[in-house]
Amino acid sequence: MSVSDVRYNVNTNHTTELKYTPALTKRSLTKHYNSGGMVFKIFLFFSMVFARSVGQNTEDGVYGEDATFILNQPVAINARKMSKALNEQGVVATCRYLLYKTYLDWYGAKDSCRNVTLPMTLKTRGSMATVKTEAENKDLVTLMKLAYGVKYVGKKYDRRNWVWLGMEKVINNDKKLPKKQVGEKFFNSSEWRWVDGSEPVWWNWQKKMPDQEIDKKTKLFQDKVSLSKRGTWDDSFGFKVMPYACNYCGKYIVIKKHVKWEQARKMCESFGLTMAKINSKEDNNELDMAAKIMMGEEVGQKRWNNTNWIWIGTREVMDENGIGTGVWEHHDGTPLLWETPGWDFKRQPDNWVRKRGEQQAVAFSRINKKWDDSFLHKKRPFACMCPEEACSTNIY
Repeated sequence: MSVSDVRYNVNTNHTTELKYTPALTKRSLTKHYNSGGMVFKIFLFFSMVFARSVGQNTEDGVYGEDATFILNQPVAINARKMSKALNEQGVVATCRYLLYKTYLDWYGAKDSCRNVTLPMTLKTRGSMATVKTEAENKDLVTLMKLAYGVKYVGKKYDRRNWVWLGMEKVINNDKKLPKKQVGEKFFNSSEWRWVDGSEPVWWNWQKKMPDQEIDKKTKLFQDKVSLSKRGTWDDSFGFKVMPYACNYCGKYIVIKKHVKWEQARKMCESFGLTMAKINSKEDNNELDMAAKIMMGEEVGQKRWNNTNWIWIGTREVMDENGIGTGVWEHHDGTPLLWETPGWDFKRQPDNWVRKRGEQQAVAFSRINKKWDDSFLHKKRPFACMCPEEACSTNIY
């Protein structure tokens, strides 16, 4: 088994797309990946160590374009709790995928995803969601639950129960199938391709699908793939509109809901994540990009509008009298490793003191990516963080 078996390769031509080299069959991939075979785990561990040992170009906080994505087991997100915080959010995310609630046809969704710059590479264009394993499929189901709640909405084919995937039939897609030749039993993976050019190695068609029905008005056939909230696949007409999913592989998940700092910390943990930690200029730039994706680029007109500031998990160490010591650490007690964080203006942090206490928590500015020390009682959007093993980017 080579490293290419479990990684996405980025082609650095003019039209950059993620490239995947499949080398495992559906049966063997599921067996090795989900059973946690010792050989597979050892291989995966050392492949990650090797990937992280090579040089990285981080000049100005930007990774190089020749990146490799190593996708590991997804984070177990508590969808029931987290979905309640995302009611008003148009873009939701897991550590692997993004879901846009805007309804687009398959072609529009493909273009939209390509315009997303993946946060962990900063230069690499995005792509529609690709599913190579059962674990990734389950992660997308979690994503839909985050967007629309854990239960089915309305009837079976309500669009809120479905999301576009980046797979289409490219061979024998222009004719009606005999009724006796529909369903997974007759599915030929060599006739289908993901948007990254790879042949599917794992699938989960719903009963009697794909059936390649024809639309009588347009004379077009069902040749695109959508995923249901139950985790099953259906072949669909590309002109149908529905929510869509893009690959993400990001470190941060930004929540628009306004809460106090301590509430934000507890909420991130209840979701199965942690509050965001920023230890470098690269981290700071990535949070900025995540915020633009999940909150949009429009900011409030007034500088100190709470919408313009995002809570991160860093605060000042206070002495026994509740006075700031000038030492900053993360919510879990680990030290702030960034020696020159981007404090806003020369006078920050200024440690203002009011009746409710001293400014001691860090807020990130959506306007200029700078930091400000702030009062804990302020209600603002907040950022959670994915563990590194969920989805990591390395440079070869």
